Amino acid sequence: MSDETTMIEILKSDRDRLDELRRYPDEPYPAIIRRLLEEIEDPETPSPEVIAGIQASLDEIRRGGFVTHEALKRDLGIE
Repeated sequence: MSDETTMIEILKSDRDRLDELRRYPDEPYPAIIRRLLEEIEDPETPSPEVIAGIQASLDEIRRGGFVTHEALKRDLGIE
């Protein structure tokens, strides 16, 4: 892949959205776009441990091992 640059046209509203994604005030647009492309191309996959933990939590919920929001507020004395 060449390191040549090119100009593209984007809507001002999209440029404003890119501005909101800056990690620091002067982060250049090419860096923001590159980061977004990398996130799309290589999404973080949960580890087997995380997947097992999620499955265990879902199993516990199916067995009724949870507290409702209302019950928690009642137990804490919050109205």
